[in-house]
Amino acid sequence: MIGRLDQVITLQREARTADGGGGTERLWADLETDPRPFARVELAGGAEVAQGGRTIARQVANFTIRARADLLSSDRILWDGRAWNITGLGARAIRGAYLRIEAVAGELSR
Repeated sequence: MIGRLDQVITLQREARTADGGGGTERLWADLETDPRPFARVELAGGAEVAQGGRTIARQVANFTIRARADLLSSDRILWDGRAWNITGLGARAIRGAYLRIEAVAGELSR
């Protein structure tokens, strides 16, 4: 499996900061621990969907990385110049050494 982990991805978590006007601003920050792991990326299809009066091209991908316990379904992945929203964290595979992540690019931000 290690030979197939040939893409570098960036793992990010949402953070909120004061906007100076009494509200908050949403930002994305790299995870503190190993934010840029190697991954295997498998594109799994896509579709066009109508959302808010617009047509959005969505792409689904499966990312396989070394297993870790700090990822949340609200995190995201940066890969290939796009932000990928995590939609599923799969079970660990191959004796628990790897984690499969399903993610979607092209959706409106959460």
